[in-house]
Amino acid sequence: MGIRVLFVFVLLAFACLSNAADAPLPWAFVNGSAKGYSIKLESALPAPGTPVANGQTVEFKITVSYQLSAADKGSILMVVQDETNKNLLGDRKQQSQSVDRGKGTITLTDSLVVPEGGKEIRLFIPLVPAGLISTSGELVIRYPVADESASSSVGYPSMAAALKDLRSNPDVAFSLQNGWIIANDRNHLTIWSFAPEGDPAFPSVVKRVLVQVSNGTKFNSSINMSVLCQSTQSACDKMVADHRDE
Repeated sequence: MGIRVLFVFVLLAFACLSNAADAPLPWAFVNGSAKGYSIKLESALPAPGTPVANGQTVEFKITVSYQLSAADKGSILMVVQDETNKNLLGDRKQQSQSVDRGKGTITLTDSLVVPEGGKEIRLFIPLVPAGLISTSGELVIRYPVADESASSSVGYPSMAAALKDLRSNPDVAFSLQNGWIIANDRNHLTIWSFAPEGDPAFPSVVKRVLVQVSNGTKFNSSINMSVLCQSTQSACDKMVADHRDE
């Protein structure tokens, strides 16, 4: 019962904050404050604000530190919702870990296939002291859902979708170069480069197509490059620059 009441409180608190703020919300922030307990973001994969795509499988790994003096025990939960506060886990149980009085650091992990139609994925991470029926000062992490039209240049809505489809084609040869997955589609004169997990550009893919045009006496060749980058803008810019220099 306590967790259900907390869940509603988190939604109401965030809704009030959203309505009251005219400026865009940060990608990660602590909503409110509390006496006797607190929570702080230490690291997050993907990084807060990383765009995700419809149909993409996203694996969340969130590390937080906490302080608890209001009770001997408590729980830290990870609630996964969209921008309308709809639960995106369905019947699955939300991830949680028990914590004791004092200070500490814990990591919560979960995965999600980004559903169609949403604009954001939001993680609400509260610390719930034992005996409390509502809390404040929860951590909020936001991820925008990328418009599929932005990925039309590579023909797939996500890096995961492109990699899955290419792996199903026996004519495509795969190799590894500096951790990147390279897919060589000789039939279409196309080379795909997939960023590895842990790279700042992950999850992203670069598509390069060899274009040959005849001028009557010989062929002129050029490379057409298109990119689907679902990371931060700075990581995407660097990835594009690196591949143009190759």
